[in-house]
Amino acid sequence: MPEHLIHLYNLQNRFYLSTLWGVRYRMGAKFQGINAEHPIGRHVDCSGYIRWLLLHGSGGEFLLPDGSVNQHAFILQQGFPVREYSKALMNTNDAVYINFFRPVGRIAGHVWLLCNGETMESRWGKGISSRSGISMAYMGRRIYCYRLS
Repeated sequence: MPEHLIHLYNLQNRFYLSTLWGVRYRMGAKFQGINAEHPIGRHVDCSGYIRWLLLHGSGGEFLLPDGSVNQHAFILQQGFPVREYSKALMNTNDAVYINFFRPVGRIAGHVWLLCNGETMESRWGKGISSRSGISMAYMGRRIYCYRLS
């Protein structure tokens, strides 16, 4: 996918609007009507949310598969550039990064976006939300990071 398909303004706009919907996190939950501007659902997991957010942040041009493991495999197949997460954290030039924790034992994987040091994600206990990307680096798991734009 050419990098220019991720429209940062659209992505941030969709993210901030979606934080107002009151959608909570639930593992395995997906939005109904992924193509809808405001999809149906009270719950969504990380991969379902990132799938929806990137579809609408790209003007409908970029549809990830479902599931963080499948999404990671897709990003690898597409050849997106690998980045060190610590360097992506310090990047303040509006680049968008997709990041993954791989599943470990009974611990599920996770996917989130990073832009200007802040996450865009759906996570346990918060639902659709943002936090400092630095907090992810202290979780003791390897982060796989790829630049989308």
